Amino acid sequence: MFNVIKNKGKIVQAYQLGSDCSVVKELIASNKITVLEDGKFEIHSLETINGNAGGEIATAGDWIKVDGGGYPYPNEKEFFEANHRHIEGDTFEQIPKLLRAWDSECERCPEIDFLIKQKGLQIDDASFDRHYIAELWGTQEVAAADAVIVFYSITYDEAGKVVDADWNFVARDEFNRTYSITK
Repeated sequence: MFNVIKNKGKIVQAYQLGSDCSVVKELIASNKITVLEDGKFEIHSLETINGNAGGEIATAGDWIKVDGGGYPYPNEKEFFEANHRHIEGDTFEQIPKLLRAWDSECERCPEIDFLIKQKGLQIDDASFDRHYIAELWGTQEVAAADAVIVFYSITYDEAGKVVDADWNFVARDEFNRTYSITK
């Protein structure tokens, strides 16, 4: 595993689901977001399209960003608001925070073992395009072998054993644009 930080001072555009936002409306019109019942939305990120499954399930109040390829991806309301500072309109600054990450160049570690045993992570060494598979955000996501697994939080018990983790796949090109590796 290695430490990463979102690029310092990175300015991003973000849009709240359920608000009267032209960008969200455009993403709905282009079938990149599907409106469901009860204030829920299906977000068709690159990883869900690669997984040939439904979109990531988000709720009104959650936020979306759009990656460099034009695909939306959700951020839970609480996480987004704790990690971004509003500048104006749809413009926010990401608050840099040290995170842990893992890629296929790293040795297997307890955190990855936990994801495999407890969170359903599958690693297919025979496939580059469908190397990582997992149920995330209510759907199957797939990522290529060069993707990075970023841990937004890891919870350990008193003995140091992993008991929970909040994580996701980040495509390598998006990772290279938005994160810096630290020591």
